[in-house]
Amino acid sequence: MLRRLNIPSIFETLGGFLLAIALLAMLFASFSRPASGKSSPQTLALLPGSAEFVVSLDTFALRKSDLVAEMEKRFDSVPEAAENYRRFVRETGVDPRQDTDQVLMVLRHAEGAGDSGFLIIAQGRFGSNRLVDLAQEKGGSTVALADGTRVWSSRSSSNREAAEASQKIVALAQPDQGTVLFGQESEVLRALDVLAGRKPPEPKGPKLRELLSGVDRRAPAWAVLNSSVLAGRLSSEIAQKDPSWNPGDAVSRVESVTFMGWAGKDVTVKARVTAKDLETAGLLADVARGALAAGKLAAKDQDQELLRILQETKLTQDGTIVEIEARIPASRFQLKPIEAAER
Repeated sequence: MLRRLNIPSIFETLGGFLLAIALLAMLFASFSRPASGKSSPQTLALLPGSAEFVVSLDTFALRKSDLVAEMEKRFDSVPEAAENYRRFVRETGVDPRQDTDQVLMVLRHAEGAGDSGFLIIAQGRFGSNRLVDLAQEKGGSTVALADGTRVWSSRSSSNREAAEASQKIVALAQPDQGTVLFGQESEVLRALDVLAGRKPPEPKGPKLRELLSGVDRRAPAWAVLNSSVLAGRLSSEIAQKDPSWNPGDAVSRVESVTFMGWAGKDVTVKARVTAKDLETAGLLADVARGALAAGKLAAKDQDQELLRILQETKLTQDGTIVEIEARIPASRFQLKPIEAAER
C-alpha cells in the first residue's frame, strides 16, 4: 500500500486545504487598517464556545503570494467569471481582492447537532456599500435592529417553514464599515449581540482554548479541527485523491488537528495531530514515515524536485502529538485553466 501512495497528492491536499479557499474568502471584508498578521482578540471573541472548525486567512498577506496571484490570473482568464466579478464590484461598491484584510470562518458541531451552524467574519475596508441591499434584491427579507444595523436573511413568506425546518436560514449584516458577518442566522445574530455588548462572548471550552493558544497566529493561513468527525472527513478527501491512502481506524481516534500555512514563492505547511493515545499516535507516525520512505524511493529516478521536498520534510512524534512540516514549491500545485476544470 505504501509504495502506491501518491505523495504529491497528499501534500497538495494539505497545502491546498488552506489555500484553495483564499479567493473565495476574498468575497468578504472589514477593518480600516492593514492586517496585523493575526486575528484580533475581538474577532476571536465572536467564536462560538463549541467551535469545532476554525479557519483564519490573512488575505492582506495572501494576495501578495505568487500562488494566489496565479489563481487570480486564472480566474481573470475566463471572460464570464471576470465580468461577473466586475459586476459585483460595481453593484456592491466592494472590491474583495483589494478591500479584504482578514477572514475568519467557523463551524459549530460538524455532525449536525441541534445548535450546529457556521459563521464568516470578514474584516477590511468596506465603507458604505450595497451588500445588504443587493441581497435583499435577490430575495429574502431585511430587518433593522435597535442600533440601526440592518440584517438580511433568507427568510421569506414562501420559504419560512421549509428553511426553519432544515435550519438553513442564512443571514448577512454589516455592523460597521469594517465588518461583515455572513452565516447561519442564529450565529450572525449572536455575533451582533456580542459586538454591541448586548451579550457576553460564549466561554470557550478548554480544548478549544488550548488549540487557539497553540497555533501560530502570525501565519497568513491557519486552521484548527477540534473534532474527530472533521479529521475523518479530511482523511476521506485525501483518499478521494489517492485510493491507496488507508490509515485504518486511527483517524477516528484523532482528537484534534492544527494546520498553519505560509504562501510565497513556496508553500510551507505545518500540521499537528493530537491522538487519543500513544498507540494511535505511533500508528499515524508510522504511516507517515512509510509514506515518506516510499515516496523517496519512487521519486529517486523520476522526480528530483519531489525527492528534495520529501528529504527536507520534517516528521516528529512527542507523546500523543505527531507533527509534520513540508515546504512545497507553488509550481507543484499545477493549477489548471478554469475552463478545463469546468469541463
